[in-house]
Amino acid sequence: MNAYRSTARRGRGARLGACAASRLIAHLSLATVAVLGLLAACAPAATDGEITSATPIGDVFAPRFEVEPAETYIERFDPPGAGAGLTLALSTIVRNSNSFPIVLERIDYRLFVAGESVGEASVTAGVELPAGGSADFAWTLQGDLAEHPPLWSKVVGAFAGSPLPFAVEGKLVFSSQSYAFSTGTRPLVDGYALSRESVRPPRIRLEREGSRVTLVHANAPVVTLSLLAQNPGDVGYFLTGRGLVLELNGVHVAELDIGPLPLPAGDVVRSELTFLIDRGRLGEAAAAAVEAALAGERGEVRVLGEFAYDVLGVDSFPVVMPEGLSLLLPARALPAPPAPRVPAPPAPTGD
Repeated sequence: MNAYRSTARRGRGARLGACAASRLIAHLSLATVAVLGLLAACAPAATDGEITSATPIGDVFAPRFEVEPAETYIERFDPPGAGAGLTLALSTIVRNSNSFPIVLERIDYRLFVAGESVGEASVTAGVELPAGGSADFAWTLQGDLAEHPPLWSKVVGAFAGSPLPFAVEGKLVFSSQSYAFSTGTRPLVDGYALSRESVRPPRIRLEREGSRVTLVHANAPVVTLSLLAQNPGDVGYFLTGRGLVLELNGVHVAELDIGPLPLPAGDVVRSELTFLIDRGRLGEAAAAAVEAALAGERGEVRVLGEFAYDVLGVDSFPVVMPEGLSLLLPARALPAPPAPRVPAPPAPTGD
């Protein structure tokens, strides 16, 4: 866009010519920066006979934005059941390439996430930019992902360390000492964002204390294992287990599914894995392992299978445990069953 030099002239004809020139200049600049106030010369002069005209002397540049990645992050994401709202904290450096100071007044923006438009709004900026200078400007952008289910897992991925691509386009309103300007819709800034809060996989282990073998009835031994699960991250989730296999001394004896077990952020949760063993379906080796455990022999217990943690009800991530969970059961025999009660013989009856 062109900048303007104001000069004083005399006569009514000069005033009309200045107005026409100003309108022509504003029309030619609509593709880049439109003059909102146009020129003060188009208004009647305060003093009779004084006219102000404008002559283009150079370009007017709109403010430019640069993202500061270290201070740009996902501030909040509501689970789909709670609205699927996204809040992005965007930190930028705003640069003024003009040879005169300007004030960035307002930003009318549209937010894109992974290429999809998710929200638009206006931000009152009020950022003063010296000639050829810059200033920091942090702003908060809102998006609505309720109608964009494919984006949910991408946002959750940002909590787990996968950067989320975003872009912002919009219109700018800025002013100099004498004039006000606005731009058309244009790209403003783009980049990647992670969540400041992090999702970290749980730490899971079995504890000997509380782990035991019991006998519900003659054909139903039960192995109960004490499970300790810790969530070291900043975001809560649910722990699940699918197709968990119980091995006694290397022999497969039972299976189990668990969950969902809630794991609050930064918390430690204790729970129990309860495997019911069907003696009628055991092979010879498995039956021998179970009998040894019931007799109180020390034996290795191993749990294999797939643990996963479900984040925000949107996506699940596997817990990598190639060796599974294991411990040695304490040597503890089950108490001997009570001797069967023998009914007393009936008392003799006298003749």
